[in-house]
Amino acid sequence: MKISFNKKEIVDVLSKIQGLTGRKTSLTITSDILIKAVGSKINITASDMETAFYGTYEAEVEREGILSINSKKFYEILREYPDNEIIVNEVENRWVEIGKGDSLYHIVSSDYENFPETPVIENVEFIEISSKDLKKMVEMSSIVGYPGEEKRIYVLGSLIEKIIKDGKEKLRIVSTDSKRLNCYDAEFKGNLNLPEESLIIPKKGLSELSKFIDGSKESINVGIKDNHFIFQDENESVMIKLLEGEYPDYKPVINYQEMIPVEVERSIFSTLMKRISILTSEDYKTVILNFKNNELIVTITNPEIGESKERIMIPFSEDEIKSAFNPRYFIDALSLFEENSVILNLKESKSPCIIRSFDNDRLICVIMAMHIS
Repeated sequence: MKISFNKKEIVDVLSKIQGLTGRKTSLTITSDILIKAVGSKINITASDMETAFYGTYEAEVEREGILSINSKKFYEILREYPDNEIIVNEVENRWVEIGKGDSLYHIVSSDYENFPETPVIENVEFIEISSKDLKKMVEMSSIVGYPGEEKRIYVLGSLIEKIIKDGKEKLRIVSTDSKRLNCYDAEFKGNLNLPEESLIIPKKGLSELSKFIDGSKESINVGIKDNHFIFQDENESVMIKLLEGEYPDYKPVINYQEMIPVEVERSIFSTLMKRISILTSEDYKTVILNFKNNELIVTITNPEIGESKERIMIPFSEDEIKSAFNPRYFIDALSLFEENSVILNLKESKSPCIIRSFDNDRLICVIMAMHIS
């Protein structure tokens, strides 16, 4: 193989797949990328056995071929290379020459036949979804993380399903870590036929997908087939293998109909949570929210550091509610909203707080109450 290409485009895509190729798997070759040169294009493939990336780019192909090369080292060489045009030449015994003249690198490639097989999924019935909506779905899913030792499937992945809402079919994604839950509904165009069993997309795959969503585009194609969630945008595709398991019934958790709505200014409340969270620590993460007489009093007592108390005025004339929450969860949830005001839905001290927009419920964030010591 001997090829040359523009540095900027390839460096950009290589930077996006570093998380994918940097993940430890049972095969060390997954730290490589597969480059195939055919005609006037090169195909770049990356895979961690669960999520696969495939992209096609323009190049000058002097000699066709295929090679498997370390993703991190290849990216670092290209990123620091002084010229805009990059020449890659496979010489002998799997050695690869990168560059020319005074800037020349020689690195060894791997046996490309050992590269994991990328799933070939054909005849996918794609739907069109707003790129802004898809970006928001992935963002609100990824923000609910999980510890490294987590084994529960419904925490490791996010549920995706088709619902009927306001007389229209919509795509819904749900993400939880059992202490909080996010739910987002998006409109789409096209036919979406889903199997009856739970469709759970790994959060780590969604995290990688987020790097390829161009929010400035009007729409993006997504589909589900052969146990894979498939993203397609012009010359790039991402395929995420679905997890097997059941997702718990989350719908009672997002039901706010019998709760007390409290309107708050999003930026003021978020800033308050940031200030009060200064005194949290690994062992003391709880703040007390006391709603009464048109005011909210927020307090924290941390014997390791100190205490704090803040008060803001709010429209609240119901019986007093005193609940404990993790302020970090409020900060994360409020960052997902764009409106100036949000609604906090409350009921009693042990009930969750359900956050939604003032005029719609396409995005719902649920924060579970903690024990008041």
